[in-house]
Amino acid sequence: MTDPREVLVDDFARILENDPGALDPSDSRYVPNLHGQGVEDVVEALARSIRRASDTGSHVYYFSGQRGTGKSTELRRLMGQLNGQAGTRAFLVDVLDYISESHPITTLDLLLVMALAFADRLSQADAVGEDLLKDTVIARLTNWLQSEVNLSGVTVGGIKAEFNQRQRSILQHMQQVDSVRQDRIMEQCREFIRDLADTVRRRWQVDKVVLLVDSLERLRAVDEVSTKNMFDHVIRVFDTDRDRLRPGRVHVVYAVPPYLPYLSNVGQYVQMTMLASVRVCQPPNLARREPRPEGLAIMHRVLDRRFPRWAEVISPAALDVLALKSGGDLRQLLRRFVLMAVDHATYAPDRLPLQANDPVIQTVLERQRVEFEGLVSREEHELLHTIAVRNALDLPARKDWLTVVRFFEIRALLNYRNGTDWLDINPLLWPLIDAHQPRPGDDRAGHDERTAAAG
Repeated sequence: MTDPREVLVDDFARILENDPGALDPSDSRYVPNLHGQGVEDVVEALARSIRRASDTGSHVYYFSGQRGTGKSTELRRLMGQLNGQAGTRAFLVDVLDYISESHPITTLDLLLVMALAFADRLSQADAVGEDLLKDTVIARLTNWLQSEVNLSGVTVGGIKAEFNQRQRSILQHMQQVDSVRQDRIMEQCREFIRDLADTVRRRWQVDKVVLLVDSLERLRAVDEVSTKNMFDHVIRVFDTDRDRLRPGRVHVVYAVPPYLPYLSNVGQYVQMTMLASVRVCQPPNLARREPRPEGLAIMHRVLDRRFPRWAEVISPAALDVLALKSGGDLRQLLRRFVLMAVDHATYAPDRLPLQANDPVIQTVLERQRVEFEGLVSREEHELLHTIAVRNALDLPARKDWLTVVRFFEIRALLNYRNGTDWLDINPLLWPLIDAHQPRPGDDRAGHDERTAAAG
């Protein structure tokens, strides 16, 4: 006869292994106020800014956060809030449905994909549907795709599949045209986006149209050689070319890489909204790296929504230990820490629920620590140490920028918000980096150490 505890563990593991991805706020697994409420709710603040913007204006907003913070889920909440406002209609598109995450995107690429994705989205029944095919803008778009983009035989609603099949040749073709023609194509893309927005206004009898462009924060290099190329492209698109990303007569929210506000001054020109990690730690000026009960309680609610019987497998105290070591990274907590602990629990049914001092919990944390420490090189320890002590970025040299980009991509750095924004290194790196000895004679490092100790 099967042990009911084994069935319980298997059921829990099955839930964790089947990651639902981005959630709709109406989903039973969605946890409201994950990142704070009231003045701390950055999504509500962004919705309020868009609500106050002129109806037919063209504002650009940047929305960011690291993997595991729930950006795509919160963009869906933003869309729902905007569509709940009278006279407003918002649509969400995902650029990675059209290009790969390792593609060094250009402004031309982005505007082209936005126009195609917007048309594809509006072809769906809950948007404009079949009536879109009767609009003259679609006839112009399909003719233009054939003459300028070298994309023939495509129909609205089937653009995604055709573009995916031929994306490499299409994008290469775009990059080979001269700069004058590239400028013309970009303006034509903006014009199509404006015209599509006007179609929405007529169909829904609204004044304000908002386009949410998801997944640009997931752009990443595949190796060290291409990291600089990707970084240069991101800075060029979202900083240097930021005005080109304003189509006109439509408000656009771009999900951008999390390092952008730290390694550029774009925040002075574009409203930047950062989604922080769940605040499982107290802020540095209050109780550095001490548990924050309210943040740990949120992690309990996350598991309550996904598997109500979780406390029969892992005790609340053990979950608190794992949550603190996750640094508030939901993906790391659920997909790595808790799942690994649940897998080990299969072989220790008599010890369920696992307690905080159970060898299984310690084994999970030790394995994750060793694996994570292997992601950073010894020469990077000093920079990580400086960031950890200051809880902020103060890069000594421009050459460190690419290193910081990689830190964000591997989640060696996590951003938080407790009244103010601050950074810390991933808790799995705390033992290694805290033990690092600054170079002799480094007055700044010594000053930082004294400041941290005094705090």
